[in-house]
Amino acid sequence: MSEVLTGKGPQPPVVYWIRRGLVVLVAVIVVGLLVWAFLPKGEQPTAGVPAPADTPTDVTSEPAPSPSGSPSDDMPTPGTSPSGSAAAPSACEPIGVQLDLKGFRSVKSGGKQTFSVTAENNTALPCVMEITPATFVLRVASGNDPVFSTAHCDKWLPEVKKQTLKAGAAVEFKVEWTTFRSAQGCRQAKSLLGAGTYVATAAYQESATKRFAFMLTKP
Repeated sequence: MSEVLTGKGPQPPVVYWIRRGLVVLVAVIVVGLLVWAFLPKGEQPTAGVPAPADTPTDVTSEPAPSPSGSPSDDMPTPGTSPSGSAAAPSACEPIGVQLDLKGFRSVKSGGKQTFSVTAENNTALPCVMEITPATFVLRVASGNDPVFSTAHCDKWLPEVKKQTLKAGAAVEFKVEWTTFRSAQGCRQAKSLLGAGTYVATAAYQESATKRFAFMLTKP
């Protein structure tokens, strides 16, 4: 042992240095084991239990506000016209109809008088004009003596097509009279009328009227 520590002996010096290193190494290992053996042992760490996850707070979702009014409030009901749409034109009222009546100023008795009648829509809205025996009549009189009337015979009133008249529009038609006295049932007197002044009156629904005076002269 002294040879190891002093390095003197029959072996080369390097051998002694290696031996010294081994001795030191062994001593260090022994000291380390002793220290480890006498130190208090720490408790093994306990595996941590994961903390419970936070329970999510219940959030009550509020329903989205519904649009005001149901769809049916804004959608037009099938079969009905949308609000604000123009209604179909109604029949022309007498107060809104302006008549005009013209003819020959002088006609020989036994001759033919041709009356020209104009019915104008004198309102701001369109209306339906219908000239029939139920809505129109033309009469001829001499003073208080009724002489002729289209009411005596439907065929004396020409057929006029039913039509819608715009504001200011008019319909025109003609009525012929053979200057003989008439009676119900399309009858006419054979005798000639006397000369003098006669007055023709056109009437629409008996309210709107227009007169025209003319002369019957001797044949």
